[in-house]
Amino acid sequence: MDKVNTVLVLLITVSLALIALFTGTGSVSDTIAIGGSGVSFQAPKAVPLILAVVWLLLWQRFMVLSLHENKPEIDKLIQNKLNDSGFVHKAFSAKKAGFPGVYGVCKWPWPDSKIPQTAAGNYVHYERGLLARRFKFSYFGNDATGGGMFVHFGPKASNIKNGTLTPLNLGYWKCLLFEVKFLTIRLFDTPSVGQHYIPHVIAWTTALTILLMTIHQSSF
Repeated sequence: MDKVNTVLVLLITVSLALIALFTGTGSVSDTIAIGGSGVSFQAPKAVPLILAVVWLLLWQRFMVLSLHENKPEIDKLIQNKLNDSGFVHKAFSAKKAGFPGVYGVCKWPWPDSKIPQTAAGNYVHYERGLLARRFKFSYFGNDATGGGMFVHFGPKASNIKNGTLTPLNLGYWKCLLFEVKFLTIRLFDTPSVGQHYIPHVIAWTTALTILLMTIHQSSF
C-alpha cells in the first residue's frame, strides 16, 4: 500500500506540473540545479518533454500497483452491490430468454473456483474485463406451455447463452452506468476507490490538456 501511495503522490504532482506548464500558468527557470551535484540543467524547453516521459512511467507504474492492490476490493464491492440491486434483470431480458411470466435467478450450476460455495442460491457472478462485462448465472421458471425451464448465461455453448457483454451490446453500457453511479458515491468514503480512480482522473485530465494545448499551439 505504501508503494501505491508513493507513486500516487508523484503521479499527481507531475500531472499538475505538466498542466501548469502546458497552460502557461507555470514556468521553468533558465537554469535548473540537479541536486547537490553542482551540475545545472540549461535546456528549459526540454523540461516538459522530460516531465511527460516521467509522467507516463509513473502512470504505468501506478496502474500496475493499483490494479494489484485496489481492483480486487473494488470488484468485490461492485459484485455485492450488483447482487443486492437485482441489476441482472436490466442487463439480460428474461422475456427474450423465453420466460413469458414469473421467473427467478439462481447460481451458476457448474463448479467454478471464482464462485464461493457459500454464495446465496440467487448469486450472480460478475467480472469486469477490458471492453467486456461477464456474467455467470441462470434464470429459472416456466416456458409458454407451463413446463419448467432453466436458461444459463455464461461462456457461450450449445446449452448456454452468451453471458459476455461488449460495447456492441446495450447491456454493456448499462453496466458502465451502474458502476459509475455506485463508484461515484464511494469515491470519498472508501479509500481503495478514491485511491484507484482519482489519480487516473487527474492523469487523463493532464493527457487531454497536453493534447488540446499542442493542437492549439500548432494551429498558430
